[in-house]
Amino acid sequence: MTVYAIINEVKKGKERKFYIDEEVVEITIRTVRKSKDEVHYPRHVKELCQIMEEAKEQGQLRAVMEEEFKKPVSMTGIWECRSYFHMEDENGYEGDTVLLSIRALLATMEGKLKEARCYADMLCEAPAPDEEELTREKFFRLILEMVLPDTTDKRFFQIVCFLERIHTKPIQSLILSACRPSILDGFRDFTPYGKYLVSYKDEITKSVQTLYGNSGKGVYEVALAEWNYQNNKCFDALVLVTGTIPLLESEQDVQCLFVAMALQFRILLVNGQTKMAEPYIKKIRERIQRGGRDELESSLDALECRAALYGGNMERIEAWLEYQAPDENKELYMMDMYAYLIKIRCYLLNGKHMMAIVLAKRLINLIEPVNRYMDLCECYMLSAMACYKAKDNKRLCEELQKALDLAKQYGYYRLLADEGACMVEMLKIYHKEAGADSFTENVLDLAGSVASHFPDYLKSPGERYGALTEREAEVLRLMARGMSNDMIAEELDKKVGTVKFHTANIFKKLKVQNRQQAVERGYEIGFIGLEKGGTDEKKK
Repeated sequence: MTVYAIINEVKKGKERKFYIDEEVVEITIRTVRKSKDEVHYPRHVKELCQIMEEAKEQGQLRAVMEEEFKKPVSMTGIWECRSYFHMEDENGYEGDTVLLSIRALLATMEGKLKEARCYADMLCEAPAPDEEELTREKFFRLILEMVLPDTTDKRFFQIVCFLERIHTKPIQSLILSACRPSILDGFRDFTPYGKYLVSYKDEITKSVQTLYGNSGKGVYEVALAEWNYQNNKCFDALVLVTGTIPLLESEQDVQCLFVAMALQFRILLVNGQTKMAEPYIKKIRERIQRGGRDELESSLDALECRAALYGGNMERIEAWLEYQAPDENKELYMMDMYAYLIKIRCYLLNGKHMMAIVLAKRLINLIEPVNRYMDLCECYMLSAMACYKAKDNKRLCEELQKALDLAKQYGYYRLLADEGACMVEMLKIYHKEAGADSFTENVLDLAGSVASHFPDYLKSPGERYGALTEREAEVLRLMARGMSNDMIAEELDKKVGTVKFHTANIFKKLKVQNRQQAVERGYEIGFIGLEKGGTDEKKK
């Protein structure tokens, strides 16, 4: 069903007068009210966890949870407090609209959609989108349905139009966290509706205003910029998002501002502007800290790592993997999806093809049931890249075909093309097997442009340099033992001129100027191993 059909269907009903529970009005007001005398909400995650821990020690956990989670809370805050929720008997939540809603959100973050629905059903039966009496329980149920990713798009738009008619806003802290204008984070994927953004601007702007409040003025422009970018209208996208950022800053909406700045950063980055990466990341981080939105730090750290992948900053990549990257061996966290996708790229860079495939497949199992098409397309693409690096062309074509089907349907040109040289090589293989069409040809051209800026992007150290022959590798290992050309010639029973010839080839292939650099590069990319004649000096 198209957006046009959905909008018309939900607007067929006659205007009615609705009774709204006074407590519902108070909930809505409280979520958007700001006062200098109030504590800043949502609380910092560490502060919230400390409050929960103290409450547990004092035997007041349930009472404190009921109080704290009535206030605006970030998705990250809910996630980090999950152990405290699991301590409580779930049957004891019956009748508590706030904690039941939180449990539903927590189950969704864990990818347990059936469990999330059970908590929603404990609130009340699913109300019709034109209920005449909107009680507290029905209000929370409607807002939960908007956030839960398995809610159909038709149902989502029905609820939005209903809230428009009764002039009631949803709980903003939840909507802003779970229904992003971009797919960078959140539960719901709105990218399939990009092609309707221009045609139905007025209707969409009105709905956005309901969801996002005053900052909705800029959300439409950010979504349109994302659509333009994916369709390779990079200049239009950059102009649009750059003009929207001051508006979002004036509204002090840090979450939407982060999405806008992240998009602006990506556009500049893939067009070769790597020098601005560090100061720009610093600028975004300052905005996050100033706005008290520490839950955005994880995605920003991942964004910084992606810039490092393009720039070849191995030190930053290794630091992110060791200290900041999410651990997929623990529970997968839906709101860290962007960081998981960056981690797959790091695995590809380091030659860990199997680990990349395993993580990609786990993510596919998590997001396929909830129709997150952009993330799904990206996972299939990354899985194809792992197959390419593992030299499994048959599986490469199978996985790439799945990514291409989604990309063609929803216009994800840049999603594929931004992978540069690797995408170029994969499409060449794919064209030999399945043939070319206008879409793949366009992606190939765009990927070639990215590759010209970043020829070494996602190439492991060994892939960046020419392969050494068996004799050249042997000469390099003898160099590492400190042997001169004369000594190597004697060791190999060859002429000195022959050794010099091999040495010159080694320098050329490893892109170095002298013997010391050649030996260091050999250790760096694994051409020299201790078991093959290397000295223990390197180990020391």
